Amino acid sequence: MGTGTNLPLLAEALGQTGRIVGLDISPAMLGRCRDRLLGDGIEAQLVLGEAAHLPFREGGFDAVLHHGGLAEFGDRKGAIYEMARVTRSGGKVVICDAGSPTDRKLSLANRLLLRFQSEYDRPPPTDLLPERAKDVSVSWFHGGGWYMIEFVKP
Repeated sequence: MGTGTNLPLLAEALGQTGRIVGLDISPAMLGRCRDRLLGDGIEAQLVLGEAAHLPFREGGFDAVLHHGGLAEFGDRKGAIYEMARVTRSGGKVVICDAGSPTDRKLSLANRLLLRFQSEYDRPPPTDLLPERAKDVSVSWFHGGGWYMIEFVKP
């Protein structure tokens, strides 16, 4: 979740019908996010926690969005497993992160990113998705420097 720059977009998409829960491992990031949300007039539950051990019940969310930092996680597979675990059956999981496409030439954004953060020199981690994930798709944005994996939990 970081500083919560993506939460206003979620709030707009959900309108009055949904609940936003943000999680971060850093108390400082939660504080910055809380300040941002207050300034934007957005309500969200902010939780201190680690992505590979989410403190939520199984199937408790209609959808899960992870944006940024997955490449830096020590347990990427565990984090993706947890995202699927807390999503209800038929719910959607969306994972966005910086990465390197294998099906095209690297963009300027990719080359600049990799110069400073070599951990992003890997393709989207589709090999780490749950075995029974349905409707898996991968798309690229931000000049081909970021991927978005979407799948439905069976």
